[in-house]
Amino acid sequence: MSKTTPERLIIGPSHVVRLRHALATRQLPELTLPSRLIGVGGLPIWSPRITKELATATPESEVFVIVGDFRFGNPVLNDPTFTPDYPQPKEYLSIEKDLINETNDQRLFALSLTALDALKQQLNGRLRLLFWDLSIREYQNRSTGRYYQESGDYRHPVWNLDAVLAQFSDIAIDSRVMLSHGEQLFIDSSAHPSLIGWLYINRYLRGATTVDLSAVLQAFDQALTQLLAAVLTKEAVLITGDSKFTRLLALFVSNRQFLLPDNWQILPLSKAYEAQGFDRCLYFPGLCTFELDEAGIAEGIGKVKRISARLTATHKQVSVLYYDNWAYEAISKRSGYQNKFVSRYDSGLTAQLEAVTCPPGQAYKITDSTDFEGMIELNATLLPSVLGIVEILARSTRQISHEQVLAAYQDFLTACL
Repeated sequence: MSKTTPERLIIGPSHVVRLRHALATRQLPELTLPSRLIGVGGLPIWSPRITKELATATPESEVFVIVGDFRFGNPVLNDPTFTPDYPQPKEYLSIEKDLINETNDQRLFALSLTALDALKQQLNGRLRLLFWDLSIREYQNRSTGRYYQESGDYRHPVWNLDAVLAQFSDIAIDSRVMLSHGEQLFIDSSAHPSLIGWLYINRYLRGATTVDLSAVLQAFDQALTQLLAAVLTKEAVLITGDSKFTRLLALFVSNRQFLLPDNWQILPLSKAYEAQGFDRCLYFPGLCTFELDEAGIAEGIGKVKRISARLTATHKQVSVLYYDNWAYEAISKRSGYQNKFVSRYDSGLTAQLEAVTCPPGQAYKITDSTDFEGMIELNATLLPSVLGIVEILARSTRQISHEQVLAAYQDFLTACL
């Protein structure tokens, strides 16, 4: 009888929810070990849910924990039955801002450390910890000059990465290297990992004992450069518009979470009208119609037409891409957002906006994208995934299908490993 590999548990807050989503939508390479992903938004390390999940695991199961913010679950402090001991009988999630102060932080930190010690003893060599949120928060604090002493040393009044890693040195990943590359590793105020961040974590999840983050970054840059060379036009392309997409793409490029070919450029509309030397112009309007009445929609369409006409006077090939409006409509198909961001009027639907404003012969429109789940990050901030950016830029400038882009993207992931 063959011996099967024990199931591994991967536990964490919304980061693990996003990991499950990224794996399901082929944004990340598959894991090499059978894994059960247990992710809950705002999950504290002392949550009774973790205890229940561990009770269902086999005695041989390994456990990988992405440790969330130590403030997660702080509404427990309002519970009159709260005690500083672990375990806690009730489930509390997320963070209540009014409860944030140093005294409460100390109480939650002590509870978290007690819970981690208990897990360490219970799992007896089968536990691995990644203090992701602590590492990202410390990077943010250091980069903005917070919590530095007169001596020049950094010291947070409650939690410090060096001290936490020292306490769990036998089971914690040494994440101090993240402090040197923090801006490349997360995408939002909740410290959710970027694709680079996930590729770093993914190597641990695929069995690596140690991971060279510099090597991950180098492999990412090289593989992404090869991917873009394979799927993007060789022509000079101008990206412009007043959309969230253009602002977010510019941010990703500045943080080196994404790269653009040397002859591609992102410019604000004020500079795009007079820009020279570009073969194509991709215009991303910021028009979002779900809160507009019919008069507001008509006014927005008129503005897009005027901007498009000005761009066409300078650039021969202009495409109008309603990423923001389409992304809101797409998100509205997800649980928790049902129809929330969809216009009440047919004239405000993305397909109709395209019908009345896209230049004749525009080969690819944003509504031609059929796999939105892999293109848009979870929640309603409109953050595009790297897969989404590649798909939009490739299909806007070349005769290439979604299937071809996805196949090239999978080759890119393989090259990143």
